[in-house]
Amino acid sequence: MCGCGGVKQDRIVHAPDGAAIAELTLFATGERGKVSPMLAAEGHAYCSVKNVSDLPITLGKGYILPAAATVTIASWEFDAHAGIWYNIEPTYVDQGWFVERKSITRDVDESALERMNEYLSDDGVDKWTLFQNCTHFAVGLWNTAADGSGDVIDFKGLTPTVLEKQIVRFVGYEKGKSHESDCPIGYYSGDDFTQFTLAD
Repeated sequence: MCGCGGVKQDRIVHAPDGAAIAELTLFATGERGKVSPMLAAEGHAYCSVKNVSDLPITLGKGYILPAAATVTIASWEFDAHAGIWYNIEPTYVDQGWFVERKSITRDVDESALERMNEYLSDDGVDKWTLFQNCTHFAVGLWNTAADGSGDVIDFKGLTPTVLEKQIVRFVGYEKGKSHESDCPIGYYSGDDFTQFTLAD
């Protein structure tokens, strides 16, 4: 469902210079979260990447995304790993969380994917703290892909709720965009991927 109503939509998402090989979507919701008191108060922000090319693409430190597949990427404060996680959100959405999520999507070309992979491979980014949280991570990934396009989002004062208000300023934002995925859930410890099964 596209954005409409009384919200002033004064921004657009620009196309990249090169041919699109992926789609990057930025999500935010102020809804009660899944696991921690902070998420219950502040909601959640995350990204998804869809491979729109005919070949697999690599994300971050080696996560393989097959053609036509989608994976979500977010920063979480879990005991197993406080940092970047792949593909947690589809399970939580299936369980009824983040129903009111708002999102914007941009095409990603080869140069944008290279910048995204540098960001995802940075050990300094792969850690969750109070001030380097899910919103900081998701906007950082979006801004990395959007560099030079005019679509960057200011980090100042951002929480998931504030980010949601920024997202609905974009023409064509969506509510409840699907990101179903059969890709593995997990995280990287160094260069090794640890696959994880979420408890109900």
